[in-house]
Amino acid sequence: MAKWRTVEPEKVRAELLDLTRALPGARVGVIGDVAADMYVSGETDRVSREAPVIIVRHEEQWVKAGCAANVACNVAALGAKVHLLSLIGPDEAGEGLLAVMRDCRVDTSSMLVLPDYRTTCKTRFMAGAKSTTRQQVLRLDRVTEGYPSKGAQSLLLERLEQLSEVVDVWIASDYGARLIDDAVRERLREISRGKIVLADSRYNLTKFRGVTAVKPNQEEALEAVGLAKGNGLETMADVAHELRRRVQSKAALVTLGNKGMMLAEGESEAAYIPKAGGDEIVDLTGAGDTAVAVLAAGLSAGGSFLQSACLANAAGGVVVMRQGAATASLEDIAGMVRKWEAVGR
Repeated sequence: MAKWRTVEPEKVRAELLDLTRALPGARVGVIGDVAADMYVSGETDRVSREAPVIIVRHEEQWVKAGCAANVACNVAALGAKVHLLSLIGPDEAGEGLLAVMRDCRVDTSSMLVLPDYRTTCKTRFMAGAKSTTRQQVLRLDRVTEGYPSKGAQSLLLERLEQLSEVVDVWIASDYGARLIDDAVRERLREISRGKIVLADSRYNLTKFRGVTAVKPNQEEALEAVGLAKGNGLETMADVAHELRRRVQSKAALVTLGNKGMMLAEGESEAAYIPKAGGDEIVDLTGAGDTAVAVLAAGLSAGGSFLQSACLANAAGGVVVMRQGAATASLEDIAGMVRKWEAVGR
């Protein structure tokens, strides 16, 4: 069994607050799959006579950043400089997503808009009776299929090369839409010899062998090391270390839902970072995006893996208490760090 220790908030609070103040100086690049998260809200008060379904009377709709775009928005919310590199199509979803990115102060100048490409769009229908909270009743996904063309992939690699001159840390946000293929992963490995490269991959974590660090959630980490299930801090310390060894990275940060995080760095004992915030979770959507965004910003701002992971933990404690994919500001993170308490109190 791997050795592990618990991080004590009182001993790191001052340095974490110092690092929080340095986050606006971070320079981060995000490459990966983006999605337009569209919400359609309406009132319902009756069932259709045509079929056993509710009738929703349209009220409003809006677009939010999804997948790698949400990661970029989370970096920008810290006041840091962030460049987003991805593919979208010349469609309503792509145009809406670009508008959201610009509102979030994300640099989209390197984004590729391809005439034959369809932007991934996830439409959530929110419904409720008069004077009640709207709740999701249906989700419709329009997902891009297949790899980008060779020409588009060549241009993507070219822009990756160019942006590497102006960023300190890269985040590879891989949601399985095939934008990040073997060629991109190989280039990221090369970049990691001189810069920090973090990988957050839902389906292909072990293919990112050789990057600086990986950040899976508990389920993804277990799958990557070949375990069907696992729980307990001792087990997760073993899993984090085994994952780090398998992907040959310097560190592996495993998010544990409402239990905190486990960080394996080098051959030293793993560090268990206790949860920040309350036990009740409103919505886990996008919490992993927030974690990797703050981890990257912390490392770019000069923090250690442990310090940056603690800030990521604090930011995660903020966004899980908000509906949908959310971001955490510097004030949010500092406030969570100040009230973060040791386990058992």
